[in-house]
Amino acid sequence: MFKGLLGVLLICTGLGVNGQRVVISEDLRSRDEVPEFGMNRKHYRHFYTGFHFPAGKPGHPGAQILHRRSLAFDYGLRYKRRFNNTFSAGYDLALKRSSFFIRQHDGKLVPDPAIHEKEKLVFLTGELGLYHRINYGRRGDHIGRFIDLGAYGAWHFNVRHVSFDEFDNERVRVRRSGMDYPEPLGYGLLLRIGFNNVVAKGTYRMSDLFRPDAGLPEFPRFTIGLELGLHRP
Repeated sequence: MFKGLLGVLLICTGLGVNGQRVVISEDLRSRDEVPEFGMNRKHYRHFYTGFHFPAGKPGHPGAQILHRRSLAFDYGLRYKRRFNNTFSAGYDLALKRSSFFIRQHDGKLVPDPAIHEKEKLVFLTGELGLYHRINYGRRGDHIGRFIDLGAYGAWHFNVRHVSFDEFDNERVRVRRSGMDYPEPLGYGLLLRIGFNNVVAKGTYRMSDLFRPDAGLPEFPRFTIGLELGLHRP
């Protein structure tokens, strides 16, 4: 009888130990498996693309552009570091192509007074942006609603001047590069208002596009546009 009771006690003790081990193992495993990478986690990065239009008036009537045709496209990578439920910060790396179609009229100054059938300046640019993000509203593990305030620096690594003319029923396209009047570096301020994938963006260019010794008036300094985050909504 004593041996039987001892066997029952050993079996119960073994079951209790096994049950306790499973519970502890599950708790520790769940803590270890919490990810740090995700839309609303500590770290997140994603690609994005966007298009932007110049807005506002130029610095002088001699630098008028065709707003409806002038356009910029960019494609980049965005990193976000989450600090808490409200605040995040990060950076952008992007390539941008900006086309300014110049209005042809008497008094044109950019890049020179010559009148063409059509004319544009194309800037190919690498940009680095830094931003501070304010998150608001409930979002779960999503990007959600946010406002970004930041600044950017730009390197205009290639600038092209393209003109179109017609002579004796023959269309002539002339493309120039290596001009000495573009300013290679630039900087400005940015504002973004977003909801998940869709972002409205505005920028203000504080620097000049043209070197001071060129004596050229400036194109409009504001841009407005939309960005699309290339991630799940």
